[in-house]
Amino acid sequence: MKIHGHLCDGLVISFVELHAVFKKLFPSGIVDRTDLRVVSKNGPCWVDASSMLTGARINFGTLSIDKNVGNGFIVQKISTGETYQVKLKDGVFPENLAKLETKIKSEAKAGKKVSDTDIKQLETLANKLSEKILNSNTDDILEIKKLYNYKFKQNIQVGTRTDIINK
Repeated sequence: MKIHGHLCDGLVISFVELHAVFKKLFPSGIVDRTDLRVVSKNGPCWVDASSMLTGARINFGTLSIDKNVGNGFIVQKISTGETYQVKLKDGVFPENLAKLETKIKSEAKAGKKVSDTDIKQLETLANKLSEKILNSNTDDILEIKKLYNYKFKQNIQVGTRTDIINK
């Protein structure tokens, strides 16, 4: 899965989270991508994965951007209104990886050269996380909450592209 030029932990997390919600919304196993709306944070991994896997798109009014969902999603089945929020459980995403990501993004945003050492360390930590996520029972790593009477509201945000920093 090198859609972003590297094995992307954000895409891995997104895939696992969305797949877990699909099992609840479509127990038959057949996912109707025309019957979904998604709320995602404004991150390239999250938006790309949600569009690819759910069919949700800004231009169709089925994708909303909201930083408050964090490293997770809100997914709604349009025909029934059934809605779930999914995210990693606390402690699953390593704190040292989060700090290093923040450091690298800050340096890149400030126009500074990001060190090769930091990039390699980031990739190592991200690959370990991807391996852990892909090999874990979703009950152990995900928090999935059913949302009742959820009202989807489209929100569009423009952000800085960060999926190519370590390319």
